[in-house]
Amino acid sequence: MKKIIVTCLNGLGLCLALGAQAQNLQYHINGKLQQIAEMPKKMYLSELIKAGILSKQVDSADVVNGEYHFSGQLTTDEAFAVSIAPKLKGSANTETINLIVDKGDIQVVSEKNISDFKVSGSGATAHHQFEDMRSKTKATSDSIKAMAASDGYKDDKALQAQVQSKSMKLLGQTIFDMYSYIKANPENRISPYGTFFLVQLPFLSPAGKDTLMSLLPAKVKGDKLGQAIVALDIRNKFVADSLGKIAAAKALENLSKIPLGSKELEFTQNDVNGKPISLSSFKGKYVLVDFWASWCAPCRAENPNVVKNYKQYKDKGFTILGVSLDGTSTKAAWLKAIQTDGLEWTQVSDLAGWNNSVAKLYEVKSIPQNFLIDPNGVIIGKNLRGEELSNKLATIFK
Repeated sequence: MKKIIVTCLNGLGLCLALGAQAQNLQYHINGKLQQIAEMPKKMYLSELIKAGILSKQVDSADVVNGEYHFSGQLTTDEAFAVSIAPKLKGSANTETINLIVDKGDIQVVSEKNISDFKVSGSGATAHHQFEDMRSKTKATSDSIKAMAASDGYKDDKALQAQVQSKSMKLLGQTIFDMYSYIKANPENRISPYGTFFLVQLPFLSPAGKDTLMSLLPAKVKGDKLGQAIVALDIRNKFVADSLGKIAAAKALENLSKIPLGSKELEFTQNDVNGKPISLSSFKGKYVLVDFWASWCAPCRAENPNVVKNYKQYKDKGFTILGVSLDGTSTKAAWLKAIQTDGLEWTQVSDLAGWNNSVAKLYEVKSIPQNFLIDPNGVIIGKNLRGEELSNKLATIFK
């Protein structure tokens, strides 16, 4: 009773404002299933990642004449991802609609296959932004799905290995594309959810996560989704700190054992134009031999720092020789990444992936890795990233 009285004493205008806010956060999903071979009797909706952003985290709807409807309310003014499927989340089912739900009306039309759908309506803006975010990798994703759905996949070990390899590369590229999109469009409706998704992943560096969190719009930082992002980040940093020593020990196993003070190991590989390039051709300069790949998200996240240092010291006797662990299937992505990331220095590769001959020569089993070689051909630095690279070069060229 006290709460009702206080609300009324705040005035009719406040009551109306609260009512309008609740109405504005409502969503209505109108689904149509067309030419579906086995028409389901029900469709189930659930948050893709449980966070309580939807008032109904799990919901169901009857399918009548190929149509189904969901209505509910967002608990905060943010778009969020849900899955819609004929079975509850967690069931063995490939026919799933992964949808970004936002306030307003959303029309979802599936044709022939439930997972092949198109979205429209006043509440579809965030979903369309999500499609833009993943547009560069959609063709690859569709190709992988087709391979996994092909006849004989279950018995073809080579095809399974190919799908797994392509999927790992796709994951790295997808993370990089999402990160880049959010940095460029922090105010878009999809960006807060994108940040929420990326903060959970172990593949993005702490610095990258901090960058995304700093770009959250002011209103998001104080709402339910913003608080969930902060809570996730705190938890992840605690876990990372607790397991840091173990992770570092395991990481060392994959780092090159070539010691500082060793002489450079000479090699020759072709550049992007097929011209043979030898390490010895850079003699007399400080050379950073940088191992990376277009599909490596941590590599791509580090590239802006490498570019910054290159521009600062390239006229003082410093250069970079990039060695890519891309393969023949990702050659186009390698060439595009060079342009996209602004890598102006020489790039070489034998397009053999992890079997790259230079990577084997330098005992590189994980990337990114690099070696700083002085004008006399002596290795004076290894695995210099972030401020470590900047500080090392500042000491050399002071």
